[in-house]
Amino acid sequence: MTENDKAELLGKKPLPPLYYKFSDYKYSTESKERILSGLDELDYLTNGFELGCITIWTGQTNAGKTTVMTMLIKQTILQGERVFFFNGEQTKDDFKNNLYKQTVERKNIYSKQYKQSRVFDYYVADSEIPRLEKIYGENLFIYNNEQKRTIGFLLQAMEEVRVKYKTRVFILDNFMQIDTSTSDEYREQKEIMEKLRTFAVNKNVHIHLVCHPRKMEKFQTRLTIYDVLGSSNLVNKAYNVISIIRVDNLNKETTEYENLSKVMHKEGYNIENTSTILEILKTKGLRCGFVGMVYDNTTKTFKQQTRMTDIEKERTQYQQTSMKSGCPF
Repeated sequence: MTENDKAELLGKKPLPPLYYKFSDYKYSTESKERILSGLDELDYLTNGFELGCITIWTGQTNAGKTTVMTMLIKQTILQGERVFFFNGEQTKDDFKNNLYKQTVERKNIYSKQYKQSRVFDYYVADSEIPRLEKIYGENLFIYNNEQKRTIGFLLQAMEEVRVKYKTRVFILDNFMQIDTSTSDEYREQKEIMEKLRTFAVNKNVHIHLVCHPRKMEKFQTRLTIYDVLGSSNLVNKAYNVISIIRVDNLNKETTEYENLSKVMHKEGYNIENTSTILEILKTKGLRCGFVGMVYDNTTKTFKQQTRMTDIEKERTQYQQTSMKSGCPF
């Protein structure tokens, strides 16, 4: 009797083989399962968010990381998937209101004045609430922050919603909100990332992981993979690393802005019309690149920026050259 026969007799799972012959694998022409972001250019460059992988999102404070995560929640659920969300920063009310505003048309959002001030809040019309509750009510699971926020508790919750509700997309905002228990943070962060990577691969799910950049002596417009806070193991284990750059925070008089403008022009975007940029720093998809986005403050969402025509690119290039040379005409 073989070891596998004994295991089956005892009601245990057979032991997996230590190796396979190449002929044991059948050639497959089926596309890998993936979730789309709703931004065509981002999906084109990354080949979509494949299952069994981790995507790291980074960016300076107030760049729009949480807004992008909310967009991903909406797009994922509208594709028929369920989402688990670890939200370490937003209040429940703000998160729900922002998610709802991203899911309705502008005409279904109304403003409410706060007392006699010039402050206005924006809410979704009551008539839209039943539809929104139907979309998200049974498809979105939010970690209870009153529980411990250790990787053990987090993975336990993730596994439960995966098994019980067939959830395949997990969004953790953010990595630094996961509690560590020793003074050796880098070692613990490495272990946490290893566990998340193992979970993604073994359970065939996709994890979106928000990570802050390291503290820098001066503001840096464009980040690199080496600027992600924590152990280098984080970016090494990620399938994609995407940086979010908020354009209206940038000083237009700097060389950094000028260089970024040139890169965006090469990609077909006029930076003057850009609210926020997604820079793909690492991907196993098609290639690294840039995606221009436009922000709508009422709906709290981004839309992909329209690329320039060839004539617009030539005109913009001429204007930039003229300004640099000091030509008044």
